[in-house]
Amino acid sequence: MAYYEKRGDAWRAQIRRKGYPTLTATFDTKAEAHRWAAEIEGDMSRARFVDMREAESTTLSEALERYLSEVTSTKKGAKQEETRIKKWQASKYADKSMAAIRSSDMAAYRDAELKEGKSTATVRLDLAVISHLYTVATKEWGIEGLTNPCRAIRMPKGSKERDRRPSPGELLALYKAATDLHHEMPIFIELAVETAMRRSELHELRRDQVRGKVAYLEDTKNGERRAVPLSSRAMALLQMLPVPIGGGRYFTLALNTISNYFPKACEAAKIDGLRLHDLRHEATSRFFERGFSTMEVASITGHKTLAMLKRYTHLSPQDLAERLG
Repeated sequence: MAYYEKRGDAWRAQIRRKGYPTLTATFDTKAEAHRWAAEIEGDMSRARFVDMREAESTTLSEALERYLSEVTSTKKGAKQEETRIKKWQASKYADKSMAAIRSSDMAAYRDAELKEGKSTATVRLDLAVISHLYTVATKEWGIEGLTNPCRAIRMPKGSKERDRRPSPGELLALYKAATDLHHEMPIFIELAVETAMRRSELHELRRDQVRGKVAYLEDTKNGERRAVPLSSRAMALLQMLPVPIGGGRYFTLALNTISNYFPKACEAAKIDGLRLHDLRHEATSRFFERGFSTMEVASITGHKTLAMLKRYTHLSPQDLAERLG
């Protein structure tokens, strides 16, 4: 049953009904209070009532803080996702309630970011945080009445697949330039080309993980263990590094330092448009060119699907033409 009370220039409506929480709201006119109460009581009568109080009282920033603590902290890419969360918490949407965030808000965010020149991948990852937040809030936290604001919007189309492969001459120039930065850099770069290991996997590689001619990786991006066969050249490169004490890591350089040194080495070698991650593309393509099957390459690189493996594979058209005769 609804009760109405005039308070100053406003009207307060209160609904008390057995089996439901007591609800209170304030309106400018009594007519508005009546309409609100009638709608809520109608939903209760038809068993369609949804308690929106938590959704309306929880701001996006508060929800993201909980998500950061309970969800992000368990992920391998926690640091990168934390940066995205802090970006959202500094945005104009942070103080809005979760119930008040609309698809139009997310579409406006998407368009503004793309207009500023942000990559489609960056925008997609930003929106993915919000989308998963709403999924977790609904399914695990039990916040009722939420609608995922990212579900109905168009996601930016994926960026064009990169097909940049370094030439043999570029690699030689890159090794030489990298040597001037740090003695470990050319070894790191050439090992990336030989093994197709991700930069983090190679950076964390320990002596006790290499048994025979195989590197057994424990901490991979997808969380699964992987055995990477090592070529004779890869073994020789590892032997150029000082023997790690107690089976520890081969590389002493910090991961960020390696990432920063690579573009500097490219600049010194006068190489344009090459990224460190392109070396994984190069290695994967080389495996196919050596005659390895799709399953064999996938077991080395750790790709889970053929579609993802294809993105990292760019066979040399010249080599294919030679094979055609």
